[in-house]
Amino acid sequence: MASSSVQALWLALLALSSGATALAAEPSTVEQRAREDLDRQLQALVKTPPPEVVITYEGLPGAGTSRAYKLLEVDFLLNGQPLAVPGLDVLSGPGIHRLAALKVDEGSYTLVSRVTYTNDAWNLFSEESGFLWKMTASVTFQAQKGLRMRVRVLPAINPTAPDPRLKLKLSHDVSAEMTAPLADSTLLAETTDAGLAPVAKVTPPPVTPPVTPPPVTPPPVAVTPPVVATGRDAPEQGPVAPGRLSLRVLVGKKPVAATAFVRGKGPPQRVLLEKGARAPSQVMVPPGEYTVDVIAKGFLAQTRQVKVTREKESSVSFVLVKAPAKKAQQAQVKNERVELPKLPRFAEKQAAPRKGSTTAMALLVDMLVRDESLRLKLEGHTDNREVPASARQSLSEARARALAEVLVRSGLSPSRIESAGLGDTRPKAPNLIPRGRELNRRVDIVLVRGK
Repeated sequence: MASSSVQALWLALLALSSGATALAAEPSTVEQRAREDLDRQLQALVKTPPPEVVITYEGLPGAGTSRAYKLLEVDFLLNGQPLAVPGLDVLSGPGIHRLAALKVDEGSYTLVSRVTYTNDAWNLFSEESGFLWKMTASVTFQAQKGLRMRVRVLPAINPTAPDPRLKLKLSHDVSAEMTAPLADSTLLAETTDAGLAPVAKVTPPPVTPPVTPPPVTPPPVAVTPPVVATGRDAPEQGPVAPGRLSLRVLVGKKPVAATAFVRGKGPPQRVLLEKGARAPSQVMVPPGEYTVDVIAKGFLAQTRQVKVTREKESSVSFVLVKAPAKKAQQAQVKNERVELPKLPRFAEKQAAPRKGSTTAMALLVDMLVRDESLRLKLEGHTDNREVPASARQSLSEARARALAEVLVRSGLSPSRIESAGLGDTRPKAPNLIPRGRELNRRVDIVLVRGK
């Protein structure tokens, strides 16, 4: 059925080309319409299969080897649902073992793997005898139509580890391959002619050539090239090979339990990071610009901007800071203005804040990460003596921009921050004494609600 449709369109194009001299007044319009019909027919022939996920496990050396590691317990969760996997007698052996082969819906998936090993070769003088390795690792990836995601669970031996607790480690490897074939495998898009979309190769039936009329020189006609669809009119693109994003959240040097939100192309992805995880969490996303927000109980939220490509793994690390417990150390909002426990301070005639006076900016970042609807307006000020009157406006603007740069370096998107300068028009204290002038050299922080 599909072959006959393409064949009929091929004949229609052939007839159009043979009758060009008779319809010289409007060949481009008819040809364009035929090309568009052909494009639609060819796109209808492509059937994109649903996403697939194949999960495998690579066992460690078992009984009879110099290092006989025995698998005691396994647990695999895909988006919180346990997987029905082969028994321990199968997974304990070396080699690759299939855990699951699934057809799934498009979206974000997180695989959490938990395995426990022991050393089965007892030795009185071995520090590994009777030791248990309980390991947990997770990876998040994006399933798309036409892609088969291959997820490998990889326990591994670290022979040079100084501590026996680090002798074994657990990680994941994720790769993607295309699975979208043409519905009719006999139709092969092989040729592109004069800007036409690729046309399936079809052998037309014999056609009796028409009687050639006397040569007539047609008037020159400007041929309009095919219109390339853009924006909403563009045909839906096929699946895009993902890039790899590596996430690690620490307190000091130790991994901590946290929740990460990866926002960019498509719906946000929620990634659960485990406490004590030995390897970073892997997230598979389409290439592009992303915002990664991290929230953990008892700590200030943080954010980063990151660019993900297919060519190289992108890595983002967070070192969290404890949230202040006392109210006096927290940010307060009064009349849509944020009051920080420690304000940024400015020296006379200087736009940049004094060193060490911007530590409370982390409270602002925490506030904006936890509420996506908030934006900030920074209003810079000067005293009435530090610079001539003509320079006060520009100095106040520079102070507001300098503080905005501090927030951007902390990971906030510049689109959520605006700055303005008010010179010395709104003093906070009398300018008669040095302390009053110091208080007037400031930047006020105003909350703007609504996206």
